[in-house]
Amino acid sequence: MIMISILEKQYMETVIRMGRRLQSGEIDWEQRRYEIAKDAMTAILSNPEIVNEVTEEGEPVWGAPVAIAKTSVELAKLLVRELQKQK
Repeated sequence: MIMISILEKQYMETVIRMGRRLQSGEIDWEQRRYEIAKDAMTAILSNPEIVNEVTEEGEPVWGAPVAIAKTSVELAKLLVRELQKQK
């Protein structure tokens, strides 16, 4: 008898669900949101004019990395919301 851990079982169930979504043509919006947020954060961090821009007080315009991450997630939410409207 083969024993698998709870984590392995959850992973297998997730893969099966993803396979079913792909076969049905259903869009995984959470995955899209993640991909868009990752791309947005990469774009922000790779633009030295934005990242190095400072306020009059000398603080970074975008703030701490947490602020950049939150902005990226918010941009992803907005884009996904617009994409879902067009479906």
